[in-house]
Amino acid sequence: MIDPDLRKAEDEGWHELHTLMDSLPPDAVERPGYFEEGWSAKDLLAHIGAWLAQAGVALEQIGGGTYRADEIDVDALNGRYLETLRALPFDVVRAQADAARARMLIASAAVASRNGDAAFWIRKAGPDHYAEHLPRLREWVKEAASHGTPVGPAAVPAGVDLGAVEARRAELVARYLKPAGERPPSSARGVHHIALLSSDVERTIRFYQELLEFPLTEIFENRDYKGSNHFFFDLGHGNLLAFFDFPGLDLGPYAEVLGGLHHIAISVEPPRWAQLKAKLDTAGMAYHEAGGSSIYLTDPDGARVELISDSLLTMYGHEVG
Repeated sequence: MIDPDLRKAEDEGWHELHTLMDSLPPDAVERPGYFEEGWSAKDLLAHIGAWLAQAGVALEQIGGGTYRADEIDVDALNGRYLETLRALPFDVVRAQADAARARMLIASAAVASRNGDAAFWIRKAGPDHYAEHLPRLREWVKEAASHGTPVGPAAVPAGVDLGAVEARRAELVARYLKPAGERPPSSARGVHHIALLSSDVERTIRFYQELLEFPLTEIFENRDYKGSNHFFFDLGHGNLLAFFDFPGLDLGPYAEVLGGLHHIAISVEPPRWAQLKAKLDTAGMAYHEAGGSSIYLTDPDGARVELISDSLLTMYGHEVG
């Protein structure tokens, strides 16, 4: 059995690694530049999976009494693994890494807890190896988040007559915005759900349920597309955030376009907001904080999410409803 402290260190490192990988926009997963040698984040995961696979083999040999330390050329094996996996899709590389880790943990259960060779392999392929790569992965996540249109500090667009924009805004307010007591009741009774797209159902669930703590409430087949999942998360107050995946469709990466999504703002109680902020910091997640009450981050497919500590119907000291 693995020493409990070693097991805990391996588990914490592995879950931080997964959380960081999940936070990368799809186009950043295979983008070269993670290392100067041209590695991508996918290559990193293949590299870690190769070490976990070899650790599983070594632990099986240790458990069976056939282990010989000098018979394993890790560098050569790692090179072959990387070249083989580099051409494969990210989800296959991820599945390989998951399977390699599972093999290592299963094999470790049959080994005496004080076996020095076993502890070496678990630590070398697990927590020590994760710690070697996590700092750069945290940086890469922040670099990837900096691409695209920023959300937060006001940008000043070039060539735009801001005075004319302000005058037009005032005109619209005068024409359409009635005082609260004069507005008719809304024909709607609430948002049933907002539906977004997901490229990986489990990855989306880990982000919204495990990281942001929005419980998964249902998952069933999309009535309009066989094999597609329609799944929902509880945002409180009777509101749901929903997703579809579309197996077999080549969906492009997130883009900010007319008719598309800019961001979803989700109200969170101030103590829970602070707790989630600390959780993001611990996980090394990239985000932008604005005004001391808003956190902007992207989900695994690039959709922007705002966690706002203001109560419903208020925003930055203004009544908005």
